[in-house]
Amino acid sequence: MGVSLLHDTDLVLWVTLFMGMGLTLFLYKIFSHEKWYSLLLSIRALVLFFLIILLLNPVLNFSSEKEQELHWAIFVDNSASIKYHKTPSIQAIQSGIQSFVDGLSEKNISYDLYQFADKIQKVNGPNLEGKGVTTNLGIVSERIKQDENNLAGAIIISDGLITEGKNPLREFHQLDFPIHTIGIGEGSELVDVAIQSIDVPTVVLKSDGVNVNVIVQSLGNISDRLSVSLFNNRQLLGSKHIRLSGLGSKKEINFRFRPKDIGKQNYEVRVSSVEDEINIQNNRQQFNILVLKERYKVALLTGSPNKNTAVLKRALNRNPRIQLDHFVRMTETQFRPGIKSFWETPYELIIFENYPIKPLTANFVRILGKKVLSNQAALFLISGPNQSNNSLKGITSILGVELEEFTLENNPVFWDFTHERWMDEFELPPLHQNMFITGQNDSSDTLAITEFERPLWIRNQHENIRTMVWTSPDMNTLYFLEQKLSQTHAFSTIWDQSISWLLKTGGEHENFFRLNKNRFQQGEMVQIAGNQPFIQSSEPKKNVMITVSHNLKEILMRDILFNIEEQRWMGEFRAPGPGEYQYSISFESEEEPIQKGLFQVLESQIELNQVYLNKKLLTSISNQTGGQYLPWDSRDSLMIKLHPKVRREFRANIIKFNESKFLLFIVIFLLCAEWIMRRRRGLS
Repeated sequence: MGVSLLHDTDLVLWVTLFMGMGLTLFLYKIFSHEKWYSLLLSIRALVLFFLIILLLNPVLNFSSEKEQELHWAIFVDNSASIKYHKTPSIQAIQSGIQSFVDGLSEKNISYDLYQFADKIQKVNGPNLEGKGVTTNLGIVSERIKQDENNLAGAIIISDGLITEGKNPLREFHQLDFPIHTIGIGEGSELVDVAIQSIDVPTVVLKSDGVNVNVIVQSLGNISDRLSVSLFNNRQLLGSKHIRLSGLGSKKEINFRFRPKDIGKQNYEVRVSSVEDEINIQNNRQQFNILVLKERYKVALLTGSPNKNTAVLKRALNRNPRIQLDHFVRMTETQFRPGIKSFWETPYELIIFENYPIKPLTANFVRILGKKVLSNQAALFLISGPNQSNNSLKGITSILGVELEEFTLENNPVFWDFTHERWMDEFELPPLHQNMFITGQNDSSDTLAITEFERPLWIRNQHENIRTMVWTSPDMNTLYFLEQKLSQTHAFSTIWDQSISWLLKTGGEHENFFRLNKNRFQQGEMVQIAGNQPFIQSSEPKKNVMITVSHNLKEILMRDILFNIEEQRWMGEFRAPGPGEYQYSISFESEEEPIQKGLFQVLESQIELNQVYLNKKLLTSISNQTGGQYLPWDSRDSLMIKLHPKVRREFRANIIKFNESKFLLFIVIFLLCAEWIMRRRRGLS
């Protein structure tokens, strides 16, 4: 500590100071018997002392010195590519790092050990597993910048492959301490050919051509001529020859074909393999397309017109993709228009409405069965007021149901849906039931049931033939109730679900989603797309969510946003660890999924495609920071350049009394105290 005065002193100042002190002592001695006067003199003496201090303006100098030990930050690559180098093995890397840090401890060099891949974490000792999804050197540079004031330098042990994040060279260049790098692996890149993505519509009309865009990526030293083929099941649809350049280059291949069959069609793209390829599983990818007819021919056979007839015709005609032919029974053997047209025309769906009223003849049933099989038509029977169990005799085998004997009741019964909670049961009106049936086998599914446990709505599928039966004549009641009370949607629910299932037009609202592949590598971006092929609109669409599960445990959830320009939903997420995963897609405001599916993540990882030593990057990092690049086998020579380092910090504090608010406050306080004391004694 040192004391100095900012103003020089002279003889006059010192003489005046000593005379004032002497006068104060003299007065204090004379009036020592007057305690209040002695106190007054003391206050004045203190005020004079502080004023002199302010006048001389002394300065106090405080200085201190502190030493801070600097440590080395060691970053070890724990990504998947580390364990797939031919040399060194992951066990050799782990033991080598342990030996290296033991050497640092022997030299009393302070260090912090980190392991990084797609994330970074501090560890007490090397524990390499090589399970990191990707390699992100950018997070290493960010961590170094956070701790740069406490670091003597950094050491990065890696193969230098960046599969995620930005190039960190600019951030490393701004550091003022050395970064040494130790390279793992060999400089020769392994060879791999992979189908990176397949872009194709999720759903198309049968009359439309389908464009398939395939992107093939090649890595390593490749200059081969390969074939890319498109298959529908085992049938070859097309094949093209391409020449690959390797080194991470990509090649785009386009196919165009016209679907032959409707329904869910499976396709596969295959790329021929090359010599020494590390992973041939990614040379083939499967995808599927839902092929729909542009218009479906539907036949409606009415036994006797009733309240349901107009309702059903209105619902069918409202669908622009349905071409309706309506046949009304006039007599036992005659229809209008003639039934001959019905037999000659192929239909995708045949609806019996209040028909048959009486059991059909054996010949009619035989011809009907042949027509259903030849047309691969669906059959929907909707009960009418003139029907009963007796009406179904002869056609139960076609419908896939069996009759049950029950006493017919005139009173309506309450009912509810069995599987799906489409609406609350209290919103459903009671209905009459005039048919009593059960499913014929395990392929039958009861969709609605009465309060007496009797099937009200049942469906059945035998191979490709789908049938459905609705056993209440009060379908019109549901329709008019829905028109009157807009919050009740029983009719729309039953009708839309029935027509969609019978015509095989897919999920609710015809939203169709598909992943860009069904087989991924760990860490690869999974892209999902979905489209509405029949409704083009610029209006905002509902948000869609995808939920991914593994062994019934939810592991991630992502938004799928609607792209107005491309008229489809688009989203992506990164493939998790190896295994088989389930995904479900649902609207954000709804609990029930609109689509479910599976995808597979392979044991081989995205980093397997780039297993080599990127010496150029590691050397650049060291050269820019004044460090040194060393191959793995020469790592011990780095120990010579590492020594304990400390940083000395000097701190100097200066106190100027004329800038002290506290001193000024004391002077004012003492002057006020003197004034109060003088006033109490009656002094001026």
